[in-house]
Amino acid sequence: MKRVDNISGSCLCGQVRYEISATMGPITHCHCPSCQKAHASAFSSISAVPIDGLKFTAGEKLLKYYESSVGKKRYFCSHCGSQIYAKRDDQEHYIFRMGTIDGDPGIRPAQHIFTSYKAPWYNIHDDIAEYSTWPEKDAGVCSGLSKNYQPLFEDVRSALHHAVRKGTVTSLLLLEISGERKQSNRAPLHDGFCMTDIKTQIRKNIRDSDSITLLDSIYAVLLPYTDNGAAIILVERIRNAMKEVTQQSGLDLYIGAATLHPDQMNRDGGDIGHLITMAENALSTQKLDR
Repeated sequence: MKRVDNISGSCLCGQVRYEISATMGPITHCHCPSCQKAHASAFSSISAVPIDGLKFTAGEKLLKYYESSVGKKRYFCSHCGSQIYAKRDDQEHYIFRMGTIDGDPGIRPAQHIFTSYKAPWYNIHDDIAEYSTWPEKDAGVCSGLSKNYQPLFEDVRSALHHAVRKGTVTSLLLLEISGERKQSNRAPLHDGFCMTDIKTQIRKNIRDSDSITLLDSIYAVLLPYTDNGAAIILVERIRNAMKEVTQQSGLDLYIGAATLHPDQMNRDGGDIGHLITMAENALSTQKLDR
């Protein structure tokens, strides 16, 4: 990373202006469908900027946001539409949009990510690293659980196949209870009684068409035709329903949620790994924040 003094920039209309006084990360070109849609381009060019390193010198009140996925908000000028940055709830940095910077920021592109979604009309001509999804250095955050997910794969494949045909969304919840268990006369968490309690509470809050799969100590809840907003509401319902179980056991409940929209799905039935990876990332982030 490199620090350059007096980095400044603005939106298209010039009413939102800012200064960056911190070390920025290398530039990443993101080819995910959300970035393509949001920027009306083949990819977006971004860099990490520490929270305390960004100062708005004009127009901050003009910023509005759109929550493009659970916990991720994209901020833009409400007058001209220029995207300035994105922010995830669990991150201590901004995902900054390089196109609004004036002059040379002193950093250069280091990688392309989510190239599996690359626009068919665009060809990559540079020689920097390319990753089909997340960079390899970040894969360890979410790869540890995937090997146990074979029982879930076919259910997800089928759900995404129907979602592509009907043009609907699909959501996935991953629920894990962990922590140091308090002394109790209740059965161990993984010995049927408590696990049955958990499944019963989940089932009470979902539709008959939704499925529950137990993967070791994690419950996977597949929600066909369920969008981001409905998934978030469902997470809170399950969390409230599980309060008695978690309080009596002295354990913590973590829920990772992810949603795939039709334009994020492959025509052959959708990207199974992408949906599961997003849910794993959300689950891992919650556990790291506790």
